[in-house]
Amino acid sequence: MDDTTLSLLTLFKERHTLNLTQLGAILNADPFSLSDSVHYLMSLGYIRKGVEIDPLEGDLISFDTPLEITYKGIAAISQALKERKHFRHTEFRAWVTLLIAIAAFVLSIVSLCLQYI
Repeated sequence: MDDTTLSLLTLFKERHTLNLTQLGAILNADPFSLSDSVHYLMSLGYIRKGVEIDPLEGDLISFDTPLEITYKGIAAISQALKERKHFRHTEFRAWVTLLIAIAAFVLSIVSLCLQYI
């Protein structure tokens, strides 16, 4: 999951119900440009249309259509955060291992040089 998708889902988790106009105001972005991301999240089942007064036909959403996060979206947030934490832990272990290997290499060269002096 990319950063944009995660940030959008996190906003929906914090506020429960948002529409495109509110989402654009929070993110300081054009609501029309956010519609593709929102439609993508809807196609994955992470958000859904809420209860609206004048529903549109079909799958269309307007700027005032309430959108809410689903249980699947909440699970996707927790899974993505878990994966990012695991990745950071793995990266840290890899860098520590590299530093230990470099230190051992330098010490072996110094030891070899001192042996012949």
